[in-house]
Amino acid sequence: GGHETVPAPCFGGETVCAWGCILVPSCVYFVVGAPVFFDKVSPILPIVAMLLFCSTVVSLLLTCCSDPGILPRRSVIIAAGTQQSIVAKVGYNILGEDDPSLSGDARIPQALRDQGYRWCPTCQIVRPPGASHCRDCDCCVQGFDHHCPFVNNCVGQRNYRFFVAF
Repeated sequence: GGHETVPAPCFGGETVCAWGCILVPSCVYFVVGAPVFFDKVSPILPIVAMLLFCSTVVSLLLTCCSDPGILPRRSVIIAAGTQQSIVAKVGYNILGEDDPSLSGDARIPQALRDQGYRWCPTCQIVRPPGASHCRDCDCCVQGFDHHCPFVNNCVGQRNYRFFVAF
C-alpha cells in the first residue's frame, strides 16, 4: 500500500483495562488499607507496596511507549536516505539486491539466506533471523516475541526487559 502505518502505543481498549486493573485496586489499598497497616502492623508494608506500585507503573509505561525494535520499511529508508547508515549499523543491505528482476527471497544473497535472513513482502526489506512481521502493528520487529494487546505494543528486542519487569 501507499500509506505507512505507525503503531499507536500507550492507549487502546485493552491498555485502559490493564491500567484500570492496576490503578483501581491500588487506590483502594492506599486509601483504605495502607493507613491501617502503617499504624497497626508496620510502616514498612505500605512503603514496600508503594515501591512495587511505582515499579509496575514505570515498567508498564516503558513497555507501552518504547520502541520494541521496529525495522524501517523500504519506503522510509529510501525517503529518508538512510540506507548507507543502516548498512553500516547492521552489516548487510537491508533493502536486498538492487536487481529489480528479482523478487522475494531471491533478493537476499545466498550467504544471508543460509543464516536465516528472510524477505518481508509487506515491508520489502531483508529481515534478520529472529525478526518477524507483526500483523497488528504492520511492521517488522527485531527479536519479535509477541504483540501484547494489554500494552498495545509489540514485545521485542528493545523493550523485552521492560515487559518482563512489568
